[in-house]
Amino acid sequence: MEQQYNARFLGANTPEGFISLFDELYDPAGDWRAYVIKGGPGTGKSGLMRRVADEMEQAGYTAQRVLCSSDPASLDGVIFPQLRACIADGTPPHVIEPRFPGAVEEIVNLGAYWDAEQLRAHADGIRAAFTKNSAYHQRCIGFLSAAGSLANDTLRIALECINADKIVAYTSRFAAREFGAGHGHVGRESRCFLSAITPEGIVMCYDMIAHLCDRVIVIDDAYGAVSSLILERLRSYALAAGLDVTVCLCPMSAGKRIEHLIIPSLGLCLFTSNRFHPAPEAPLRRIHARRFIDEEMMKTHRYRLHFNAKAETELLAEAIRMLENAKQTHDALEAFYIPAMDFKKVEKKGAQIIRKLLARAEQLESQA
Repeated sequence: MEQQYNARFLGANTPEGFISLFDELYDPAGDWRAYVIKGGPGTGKSGLMRRVADEMEQAGYTAQRVLCSSDPASLDGVIFPQLRACIADGTPPHVIEPRFPGAVEEIVNLGAYWDAEQLRAHADGIRAAFTKNSAYHQRCIGFLSAAGSLANDTLRIALECINADKIVAYTSRFAAREFGAGHGHVGRESRCFLSAITPEGIVMCYDMIAHLCDRVIVIDDAYGAVSSLILERLRSYALAAGLDVTVCLCPMSAGKRIEHLIIPSLGLCLFTSNRFHPAPEAPLRRIHARRFIDEEMMKTHRYRLHFNAKAETELLAEAIRMLENAKQTHDALEAFYIPAMDFKKVEKKGAQIIRKLLARAEQLESQA
């Protein structure tokens, strides 16, 4: 997959099913504008969003691209933080229902531009492909659930062997050195997935780190136990010091565990490195998890750990194969919809959204 500038995931396939973080797209109670796209596969949702993102970047505005975990070459959304605006795919599995229709959210109905009679002529094929696609996704979740069970077993073993006092002492020294005394207010937290399990394998958004951070500290941790404890404590310290943080959650923990931590104002990323996502090139320094672990105790579990790692890798490979099959059925669905679409009207709608965003930019600049 071609690297996407300033990209992340807000949805992920996990052992507990698909998890959406689409509540991170915008604040419906705040002064935001959200364009919510509705339409079927192949109706031009991703292409429309890509065009809007490119045009707004050329106009000088930041566009944070949200990748699709079912096809990382496609977009699920784009956030324009300077404009307090976003555009997103509001169809399953990450359905967006407007809370303040018209006032905050505007529905972009691409279904208005298809030939319904042409689609009805292929109703049987469309129903069969949707059913097949759903079945592949369910089988993927089954494999991920089994892999997650093994990963959790490994995590429990590692947690039993950790010297918690060492982690407490290390993180308090780190926070005092890096975060300072605080700014009299609590920082804000945003969440995302920096990686996702996709038809292309495990895709990592290294580009987002390069865009936001000039310092990367790598935590080498094969089991994820030490890094999650360190990052949870550093997250709390950073927020208490008034620093905004981006918490990057682990898909294999169903979003319950922190895998990476970004502090944009410091240009700092703390990155967990393991066999699934190796460290970015030339990190500032490395923290070795083994310094916080009783290695002799860990050795007593070596056969179980080896079995878990091997079986988890094989189960993940099967999950990815199911996603590959699901992507093929999705492509088959697109083949029904693409000929039925009036893409000139889709392009006109995209141009209209761009004009609205540029008008909003002028409005915000005049208020500043």
